[in-house]
Amino acid sequence: MRIGLNEIDLSIAHSVEERLTAPLSEFLKDNVYWGGLAAYRFQWKANEGKMKMTRKREATETEKRAFALRKKREEQMGLRILVAALATPFSFIGIMLANMGNPTPASVATAGGVAVAGTIAGAVWTARATPKATLQKTFLYEEMKAVFPLLTLSRAERIYCDALQLLARTDADESTEKTLRDMLQQLNRMLENYRQIETRRHALLSIMGMNNIVELEAEYGTLGRRLDQSHDPIARQALQQSLQACASRLETAKTLSQTLEQLNVQQEAITQTLSSALAAMARMQVAPQVQASLVAAEITNTVTQMNQQTYATEQAIEEVIRLGQ
Repeated sequence: MRIGLNEIDLSIAHSVEERLTAPLSEFLKDNVYWGGLAAYRFQWKANEGKMKMTRKREATETEKRAFALRKKREEQMGLRILVAALATPFSFIGIMLANMGNPTPASVATAGGVAVAGTIAGAVWTARATPKATLQKTFLYEEMKAVFPLLTLSRAERIYCDALQLLARTDADESTEKTLRDMLQQLNRMLENYRQIETRRHALLSIMGMNNIVELEAEYGTLGRRLDQSHDPIARQALQQSLQACASRLETAKTLSQTLEQLNVQQEAITQTLSSALAAMARMQVAPQVQASLVAAEITNTVTQMNQQTYATEQAIEEVIRLGQ
């Protein structure tokens, strides 16, 4: 099944594109030596304020196959550039030769128009053959194998990438392929929900840093003891107000902690769902035409449930965040 970068998760697609469309000497952007002069085996890197020369590593066999695919893309683009460059002047000359016996302003204008149109068409045709453009439509399994291990990914993202590789290796007829593409969109939504939860986790963690339960409990105990030992009415009133404020902060901190636990559980549920989807897709490899619809329906139902759970907790979480702030 053919998969393009324009069909997968945007964040992962961006990271993949950055590595696979880098200049050939920097392909994969992981300090790999791709041949050439001996000097290209080394590069300078900053280390603790000092420049240090490091030796580039040798490419793996998988990376070499991905590099060969990249060179093939470059060759296809070069061929298109050559064809486009030759087609325009030849078409112009052909029209002029056809009217050589009786050139008219109209024939000259026609030849000029053909040349301009040919130039524009050639530029568009060539642009569609750039490595970046072709990756948008076709992201091959060999390229996935080479680039995915180099990315910094969460556990959920790693499972998602494994699912992409399974899809890329699946042979399916037209109707089954449509089902698989719908399934891919469901996986995209699951990963998007995972990231939304991660954003909320970071927001909560930043607030919880200012509302540490252990510190607040210790502070509450200290204020209580001071209140018990104080006999001055004015001082007692001030301590009581402080004690109430501390109790409110402590209650908020406990609510934040419970909400964080809910988000952690929800993220784990999404990760487990992705793992289940991956396992179902692996079983589907035996008979994709038979099992694709069942697997897709299973994933769709799970994603729908996840979306409902996410929406149900979002309002409460936002209220807790505002309270904590």
